[in-house]
Amino acid sequence: MRLLSILSLSMLLVSCAQESAPEAQYPTERIDFSSKNIFGFENMFGEALDAQPNQDTFGILHFPDEYDPTKQYALVIASHGSANWRDHHRKYLEQMRKAGMMVFAMHAFDARNVASTVGNQTNVTSETMIYEMAMALRALWDDPRIDNSKIYAAGWSLGGTAALFNAWIPIQEALYEHGEGFAGYLMWYPGCLALPDLDAWDKDLMQIYIGEEDNWTPAKPCQDLIAKVQTEGGHANIEVYPGAFHSFDSVEPLTLNPNAYSFAQCNFKLSTETKKVYDPNSNTELDFANPDTRTQAYLTCAKKGEVMAGHSPEYKNAAHEHLAKLLPDLL
Repeated sequence: MRLLSILSLSMLLVSCAQESAPEAQYPTERIDFSSKNIFGFENMFGEALDAQPNQDTFGILHFPDEYDPTKQYALVIASHGSANWRDHHRKYLEQMRKAGMMVFAMHAFDARNVASTVGNQTNVTSETMIYEMAMALRALWDDPRIDNSKIYAAGWSLGGTAALFNAWIPIQEALYEHGEGFAGYLMWYPGCLALPDLDAWDKDLMQIYIGEEDNWTPAKPCQDLIAKVQTEGGHANIEVYPGAFHSFDSVEPLTLNPNAYSFAQCNFKLSTETKKVYDPNSNTELDFANPDTRTQAYLTCAKKGEVMAGHSPEYKNAAHEHLAKLLPDLL
């Protein structure tokens, strides 16, 4: 059951220790809901999902300026990346809020007392983030303040992966119980990795922003995916920025991240039949339900100490400018 608690107008946003968030000068509301900690895609389906223990979590609902309680608003459910909420993420949230949307910022890491998954990727898994975004949708679906025909998923890096997999039809069939659904998906440098071998994707808006030189979450698999979705009649688009790396829109300069793993050489797939990750080269299923064997699978292809991340002087604001043109059509 959702627990709602109205926060003060000057509530300090919960965030990671590296970057303190500015005080919000508009109404916000904390919404608590139930999630899970999931290892292995197969554990998001059927009886296996029911066996996963529950996890309390929360998010912060940000209200638009001049909020009118008699109206219903479009909503963005947004997820941060592997280093928790960063200033460049918040800039987008503010852009969406200023456009007249409600914004629900997930706080999956803060709910679990995790600061970062950089160099780990198992203390909060992508499956957990995918599931949690779906549960946020379910928690907010019947909120009378929200126009549930206009709820959008958004995310950066790990959060972008959460948004992406919520666009996969088998995930929707497994996790959306009462006709819930996103109206579109906004993703910044998502991990288009371990993609399903069944191309069954939502045909609603799918927008990706990514740097051409990104070697943390490489652009090529995302480009291939968007091309497939377009071929199937989906409303899909990708903006690829030449010479730009991961977090091309960051406030931080371009630097080598010594702890991050480059997944540019990884070619895992997700079996539609078993819902397990496998290596298509050997046709061998990988045990992602076990943190140790999962890490060993990563190490067969991921390279540590090669990831470049930080802003591109040329394209730092490019996604903001593109989004500004897109947002009026989402309201």
